[in-house]
Amino acid sequence: MKKGVVRWSKRLARFLVSRVLRCGPIPKHVAFIMDGNRRSGGSRRMKRLSEGQEGHAYGFLQLKECLKWCLDLGIKVVTVYAFSLENFKRSAVEVETIMKLAEEKLNELAEERGFLDRHGIKVQILGDLDVLPQHVKAAACRAMKVSEHHEQAVLNICIAYTSLANMAEAVEDGTLKPDDVTDELFSESLYTRPVSQVDLLVRTSGETRLSDFLLWQSACACVQFQPVLWPDFSLWHLASAILQYQRSFSDLQ
Repeated sequence: MKKGVVRWSKRLARFLVSRVLRCGPIPKHVAFIMDGNRRSGGSRRMKRLSEGQEGHAYGFLQLKECLKWCLDLGIKVVTVYAFSLENFKRSAVEVETIMKLAEEKLNELAEERGFLDRHGIKVQILGDLDVLPQHVKAAACRAMKVSEHHEQAVLNICIAYTSLANMAEAVEDGTLKPDDVTDELFSESLYTRPVSQVDLLVRTSGETRLSDFLLWQSACACVQFQPVLWPDFSLWHLASAILQYQRSFSDLQ
């Protein structure tokens, strides 16, 4: 099949899925735990230049595709778990590989900003950026700077992040006084402000845990665990998750 036909078929599928799903309520904020990159690299039997490199690289590409699907549906905020503080305990080779990929992809967002400008996407890098290598921190700041004026949609990328660390920081740095804490004030003190509440959270790979991701923000979210590895996550998997959200919508209000 010719590439042009394939692209046209994909656009048609996106259009039809969007039209069907828009008949029901659409979540405003969707979060993804992008799990399964390492296993995908092995399952595809790619040449292993370094530990997990191929799966992680493909996972970054898949994120952009997934963001396009979300934008088609009118989802305004997408938050993804790219790298946990706990992930720094992995092998030095894998951590270095992921950091290099993060720098490369963040620089791509900054340098080839047409996609961000076209859709009005504001990029926010959430987490303890001070623990990142300086070259990754610089790339993160660059991606945020070029998109800071956008207001149509938000892409939150959580790097060097855990939910408990973020919640503890909100109190420890003096932003909040323990005696003055309310649900609303606490939400406004988290990285994801001003849109904190998650409507739908999807974790890939078959794991059935939240891994310290957006625990406060997801307290009332529809949560779906899918067995597919992140690099193989498709439009149909997203549609399945949103259909579950729509079925549960009345219970979530």
